[in-house]
Amino acid sequence: MTTGNNAAFVPLLTVMVDYGNAPFLWLVNSPDETGVGGNLCDGTAWDESFPMSQGLWRMFADWAIEFEQTAFYSDNFNGDGWDWITFHARGLKLSRWLKKEVGDAYRVVYDKPYEDPNHRIDERTEIVADGRLMPLPPFCASFPEPIRFCQHIVSGGQTGTDRGALDFAIKHGYTHGGWAPRGREAEDGRIPLKYQLTELADGGYRQRTCRNVEDSDGTLIVNLGELDGGSLATQVFAQQIGKPHLVVQLDSGVSVETIAAVVVWLRKHTIKTLNVAGPRESKHPGICHLTGELLEAVDAAIRTA
Repeated sequence: MTTGNNAAFVPLLTVMVDYGNAPFLWLVNSPDETGVGGNLCDGTAWDESFPMSQGLWRMFADWAIEFEQTAFYSDNFNGDGWDWITFHARGLKLSRWLKKEVGDAYRVVYDKPYEDPNHRIDERTEIVADGRLMPLPPFCASFPEPIRFCQHIVSGGQTGTDRGALDFAIKHGYTHGGWAPRGREAEDGRIPLKYQLTELADGGYRQRTCRNVEDSDGTLIVNLGELDGGSLATQVFAQQIGKPHLVVQLDSGVSVETIAAVVVWLRKHTIKTLNVAGPRESKHPGICHLTGELLEAVDAAIRTA
């Protein structure tokens, strides 16, 4: 934690929630320590030795207890309504207040918990004196990251193809995102908050489709039957702006030939951020499942190549 051979060591406070009495603050108090250090504060009781005011501790404790009560590790937990984006915004706000209270006596870092499917995006962030956020490299993992066919998957959050892609990403450790229509609109109501999408301030399905095509390296259109409606519009827009795209027809299921074609396309265009688009579930029942099946097959093909 030093910046040079003669630099003085500054103790490091890491804000990171975990389970067991809602711990939320960890201390590295020696240059010989690694990781986040030992637990310093949790949600059970205030202590005068804590490096923060009692009022700030109470707000941190409420935030950590809310996480503790979710029990992400439980098979019975339904995370559809858990809003990771809002949760982290709240944690960063508290961390900024903590930095104001401790000043130069401590460094303050915000560390996303592993339970967040997108924890690898800005995983560790230091709060500097003026409130700015400075990204830090993640700790070295005990095990190497698995081979993935892209770095990031985006989609629009609609039922069907979109959610098949996002569910695959969450299940298999791919980070995910994308643009959603204003109001997080979908045919079944509001898009569940577990999908970490960015809501357009002003725009509907068409604007969402365009932004996702624009902001990705390529678009995979998964389809059944005739290519029409929003799926056709996605292809046309990708052609107009010169972005790579591939249409795969799954009318006969996920074939070896289709898997191979997707792998070749991904490699040819060096796709890092992949946009996945296609029809909604009400139009082609089963397309959500087929999309997940296709991506799982592509993932398996990449890992065993």
